[in-house]
Amino acid sequence: MKIAEYHSPVLFDECMQALILDPKGTYADCTLGGGGHSEGILTHLAPEGRLHSFDRDPEAIAYATKRLEGFKDQVTFHPVPFAELGHEVGPASLDGVLYDLGISSHQVDDDARGFTFQGSNPVDLRMDSRSDFSAQEWLRTNSLDDMARAFKENADLDRAYKLSANIQSVISDLKTPILPVHLRAATEKTYPDRIRDLNSILARIFQAIRMEVNGEMEQIRVSMRSAVEALKKGGRLVVISYHSVEDRTVKLVCSEFERTCLCPPQSPVCMCGGHHQKLKKVLRKPGLPTAEEIARNPRARSAKLRVYERV
Repeated sequence: MKIAEYHSPVLFDECMQALILDPKGTYADCTLGGGGHSEGILTHLAPEGRLHSFDRDPEAIAYATKRLEGFKDQVTFHPVPFAELGHEVGPASLDGVLYDLGISSHQVDDDARGFTFQGSNPVDLRMDSRSDFSAQEWLRTNSLDDMARAFKENADLDRAYKLSANIQSVISDLKTPILPVHLRAATEKTYPDRIRDLNSILARIFQAIRMEVNGEMEQIRVSMRSAVEALKKGGRLVVISYHSVEDRTVKLVCSEFERTCLCPPQSPVCMCGGHHQKLKKVLRKPGLPTAEEIARNPRARSAKLRVYERV
């Protein structure tokens, strides 16, 4: 596989400009993937600069290790979920942290990984193929209420309970692995009036299941809180999100650290000292891809870039 085929990094120039203020500094790429952003960071660093790259997908680690072989003295690979950031690096040790959330193009394009609703292999959706818990287990063991909650919270789907009931009906007597066609059948039954939107709905269904299988929102919350503590003063937190649930989580976590006062809202007088702010916005509004980038890389169309600075 050629380098460009694995994954095209989104908002690349904007990320590099926002992230790297000190070429001699130490940085973390929490979503290594095919190594596009990591390679960009390393290219911008001086020989003294260092990079920590995280990914729980062993395929991504293996691929990026070869890609970045020329920078082996400057990069350290961490084959763990990025929620482990706080255990892998020390407090106030980083000049910048980058997140490119979601999944890589390679994971979607490789049918054997079971990430796509258009594939023929069993639905899988594990970012770490070594995990024992895949979409197969999630679909077969969840209650209707839990499944409906996931579809509603992770993908803003209406008719979530009806969809869950139809999925369980389709797979209840299935003795073979669950395939994309089984989820398509349940979706067609749930949304017969929206056949033209079927692929868009299926993409959101797969998104919701993937987020549950991989614990994505909790991973983001834990990792970003660790990232704030790992940043030096003046260091940058740079985050690309691709859908409203991710973006909302990023904003909520960062808002915790933008507050100067930690007193209850109903308290008439500040009793905490009012000096607790750890982050400030660098971009007042999220950065968006240009029309040219979207034409070149359609995956970029929903991307939002948020940048914060440690204070």
